[in-house]
Amino acid sequence: MLHFAFVHGSIGDGRGVPARLHRCDIVNDVFGAGTIPKVLQRFKEEGRGILVYLRDGSAGVPVNFGGAEPAESDRQRAEQWREVGLGAQILRDLGVTSIRLRTNHPRTYVGLSGFGIEIASVEPIDG
Repeated sequence: MLHFAFVHGSIGDGRGVPARLHRCDIVNDVFGAGTIPKVLQRFKEEGRGILVYLRDGSAGVPVNFGGAEPAESDRQRAEQWREVGLGAQILRDLGVTSIRLRTNHPRTYVGLSGFGIEIASVEPIDG
C-alpha cells in the first residue's frame, strides 16, 4: 500500500513542523468539507508543512464494527498501530523530530514517540 507525504516549504531543523496525519477517505476528500485544501492553505500561510496521506484506515485506533470477536478486534488494532508507525517513519525519514499536529479531533498517536517524534502542540484545522 502506498502512503504519501506532501511537503510544502523547508522542513528546516525538523522541530515544530506543522503536520497533518490524514486518513484516506475518498468520498469526503473529493466531495466533502475540504479538510485537505484548508490544511494546505495553512501550510502556505506559515511557509511550511507536511501532509502525510495514510491509506486504508492507517491512522487512529480502529472501531469494532459489527460486534467482531475481541481477538479479531485486538489483531486489527495491532495492525493499525503498525500502520501509524509507517506515518511516523515517513516523518522521521523527512528529518522531523516534533510536529504541530493539525486536527479537529485530537488522538493519541503512541506510534510517533517510538520513532522519536513528539507532538509539540495540537492545533485546529480552522483557525
